[in-house]
Amino acid sequence: MIKAYKYKLDLTVKQKKQLAQNFGCVRFIYNWGLNIKKTKYEEEKVTVSYNELAKMMAQLKKQDEYKWLNDTYSVCLQQALRHLDAAYNKFFKEKHGFPKFKSKKNPCNSITYLDCKFDFENNRLYIPKIGKVKFYNNRTFDVNNCKLGTVTISKDNCGEYWACAVVEDYKDLRDKTPIKDNDRCVGIDLGVKNLCILDNGTKYDNPKYYKKYCDKLARLQQILSGKTKDSNNYNKLKLRIAKLSKKIQNMRNDYLHKTSTELINNYDTICLETLNVKGMMKNHHLAQAIGDVSLGEFNRQLTYKGEWYGKNIIHIGRWEPSSKTCNKCGYVNKDLELKDREWVCPVCGEYHDRDINAAINIRKIGLEISK
Repeated sequence: MIKAYKYKLDLTVKQKKQLAQNFGCVRFIYNWGLNIKKTKYEEEKVTVSYNELAKMMAQLKKQDEYKWLNDTYSVCLQQALRHLDAAYNKFFKEKHGFPKFKSKKNPCNSITYLDCKFDFENNRLYIPKIGKVKFYNNRTFDVNNCKLGTVTISKDNCGEYWACAVVEDYKDLRDKTPIKDNDRCVGIDLGVKNLCILDNGTKYDNPKYYKKYCDKLARLQQILSGKTKDSNNYNKLKLRIAKLSKKIQNMRNDYLHKTSTELINNYDTICLETLNVKGMMKNHHLAQAIGDVSLGEFNRQLTYKGEWYGKNIIHIGRWEPSSKTCNKCGYVNKDLELKDREWVCPVCGEYHDRDINAAINIRKIGLEISK
């Protein structure tokens, strides 16, 4: 099983300067490779492969003008070309998201290393050509029985440095729990007013962290627009805005992780509706609320945690009329609108809470699909 472990780094001034130099070298090689790929395709309709770029880079590093590239660990430059090649190929497969040139003004940077080593006893990470770096140890993995892959060192817009390690622990995924229609099976309706509603009537609130701080954020951004660009006051205020945005993100992620973990621990089978979040975000009346609740991220967390712990995550079709269908008699209320939160079935007279009714129907459809 492959997992990622993320640690915050505590760097010295010298180490920060070394990383800044490495960030610059990786950015240069990425832009250099992208320019070659783009030019070759526009002029000759030829795609330059990673191997060809790697050979060209080796010749580039021998030139006196570019000898400063040798100060950076060669694997990092190769990884930059691999990332470029992957992004370039992905564009031609998916027809969107063409790679962009990296800007020196962007405060966010990243660089990928191999051959790093973790020392959890002393809370030190060895990085080639940088040396031993102190990190904050929030969780560990067995260094002797795990294979450490790439380690990505990144700097965010708050000026903080992070190390993300990809680890293979050689453990198999747990066997899936048999699907049974019992108390360990639940249907979940995702929403905006509430994060999720279970078929038993339990509702998890949507804390709306962005809405709580959006006025303060807007006020700071308004003040920022009146500052002289790149002045000291401008940069201080920009950092303050970045930290507030990071705080909102951390609070939201913490709540989503706690909620998804609780659901995974309490249920063996979870039935969900498939959501077109990108399409929903095109509705400008709901886009901010949908972005604030992070339905896509919540769905992603439930899916991968279900794989880890052997739980069944069943997704039903997005066009199923779960809210409009009476869970008692099956009548479909075609006149039900988004504003209608409650309704009474005209056939059997059953009273319905819109969200709970949808969760019950999602569970029924999910169990039928699994048979």
